[in-house]
Amino acid sequence: MATQSFLFQAQELPQKLYQASEVMPTGYWCHEFTSPRNFTEIGKWHLALSQGQVIFSGTQRLSWLGFLTAIQRYIPRLRSDYAQRVIGDLQQKFTLQDPFILLAPLRSLYEINLIRRQDVLRALRLKILADFDIYLFDGAGRSIFLSAPELTDVSLNLGFELKDLLAEAKQRKTAWDNFKNIIPSMQSVPIINTDTIQHSYLTGEQKKHLENLVLKDHTLDEIASFFAQDSLQIAKGFAKLVNQGLVTLQSPETVKAQQIVIVDDSHLMLKQFQNLVKSWGYSVKSLQDPANFMQTVLHANPAAIFIDINMPGVNGFDLVKQIRRQPTLASVPLVMLTAERTLSNNWRSQWSGCKFLSKPLNPQEIPDFQEKLFMLLEEFAPIQQHN
Repeated sequence: MATQSFLFQAQELPQKLYQASEVMPTGYWCHEFTSPRNFTEIGKWHLALSQGQVIFSGTQRLSWLGFLTAIQRYIPRLRSDYAQRVIGDLQQKFTLQDPFILLAPLRSLYEINLIRRQDVLRALRLKILADFDIYLFDGAGRSIFLSAPELTDVSLNLGFELKDLLAEAKQRKTAWDNFKNIIPSMQSVPIINTDTIQHSYLTGEQKKHLENLVLKDHTLDEIASFFAQDSLQIAKGFAKLVNQGLVTLQSPETVKAQQIVIVDDSHLMLKQFQNLVKSWGYSVKSLQDPANFMQTVLHANPAAIFIDINMPGVNGFDLVKQIRRQPTLASVPLVMLTAERTLSNNWRSQWSGCKFLSKPLNPQEIPDFQEKLFMLLEEFAPIQQHN
């Protein structure tokens, strides 16, 4: 039930949010943007508070999958094959839909020393601040507080004082503004100026480090995600490189648009997937005939590929092998789709370096499928970017 609401214009949200949150200890501030910035397609942002402290931020309410996706962005070890197997076991063990279920799997990860509390604190804080960069200062709309007593015990001492976060967010905005002419978009692709580097005073080791930092055809945002770094720090570093003439930035308009690719022998599945993913702002390439898959996908510049496991004449895992043999596709995220929820399919997906997503078997499972799909897309190719 909504207990308080207010309207806000650009620049008003930080102060109004702080004033209102002093008497709203546990629940969600749901911000609906009537004139969102041009980089956000969803126009809705949830800020979760537990006992007056901020514990999560995202386009959807707190869930284990949303929380896991958020901290994986800043904790690389959670992306390892071993971590994925552990997480898969936890998903089998617990029902992970309700927010309070967050406690059990998180404690399990602590107990086996896969992650530490300070790792989660850093990741969660950076996630919240990154969302503040996006939503806090420029949009207009309405904020509604929704009481959620179930969040009371979620924090596990992971909460942050809103006042401190808002103060840091203002400092970050000043920093973004200082080099927005140099870094117009985190979707820019950095290109090494070879001639300048050859005549520079960089050591061989420094040149190699720069080459490793500028990943081929990857955007600044993708580079930040790859190295599990704060986007603001990556932007600061590349602003310096641009000023030194060592790197130039290719504008987003000149970068070939990435697509979400799906191959599935079911026409209905393809149509439903395409309509849903397009509604979230993505470009989608769908293929029903796996025989023509490789020829098509090589020219699609995919951000992620979703593959049905069981198709006539070819197995989804065989397609995975073909994809991994292509240098331009070797690092593209792959997700195996199936209606057969066998442990062997799950394990084969993990051992193949793929994510695993079960198709909904009845209407009641569709919301859960859509949430998991959205979280995967946010991980692989987030629509909401800082411009």
